[in-house]
Amino acid sequence: MTLAMICVVVGWFLGGFTSGVAGFGAMMVALPILTLGLPPAQAVLVSCIVGAPSCAHLAWLYHKDVVWADMRWLWVGCVPGCVAGAYVLKIVPMHILQLAISIMIVCFVVLQLVREKSTWRLPDSTASLLITGLAGGFTNSSISVPGVPIGIFVMLKRWDKDRARAAMSMFFFLSSWVTLASQWYVGLYNFDMLYMALGGIVISFLGQDLGYRVGRHLNQKTFVRFMLIFLSSAAVILFYKSMQ
Repeated sequence: MTLAMICVVVGWFLGGFTSGVAGFGAMMVALPILTLGLPPAQAVLVSCIVGAPSCAHLAWLYHKDVVWADMRWLWVGCVPGCVAGAYVLKIVPMHILQLAISIMIVCFVVLQLVREKSTWRLPDSTASLLITGLAGGFTNSSISVPGVPIGIFVMLKRWDKDRARAAMSMFFFLSSWVTLASQWYVGLYNFDMLYMALGGIVISFLGQDLGYRVGRHLNQKTFVRFMLIFLSSAAVILFYKSMQ
């Protein structure tokens, strides 16, 4: 087994486990490991191939907790966001996108820590759902971190962990397949990437099943802390990659 394949298998088992526990985070866990054996751009694309069937499996695990009224406008915004991200990736350097999004995350996390006891929540509106869907689709197909916009959204909404995990997993289900189709359409894939992704798909399913069993015992306070840790880690990783 080559180093690249080992990185894909290890990265996506850990990524699958993380997403099974929390409903998000697979890409952010898997990508740094994949880049140990693959060029960054290729690691992103292989992860997108693995991510589509993995997100379908995750959506099935959490589908009983979905509030379908939440999903309609998130999905409507997601599709043009994915298409836009795929085209932007062809013309804007990835490190610029990574730096901009890392700065955005830092601002949000700092605000959450400063206002930890605040009871304010994002009001229900079609606009907020559309914007979140657009942003999630864009970041998924450009730098493979759809969890950042949707994670910020569910924290501002103060949803309970089951509703949040179900919404995120169902959003990732659509965004991952639209991203895959968009990137395929603009010619970003080749056969070697498809071959490497096969092992990641199988092992990610196993990781998700294990993580889902663990995640059933996660309480709300731990879930919120997990979200903040995830977002903070995403900011650090994206900033580091943007400096390379």
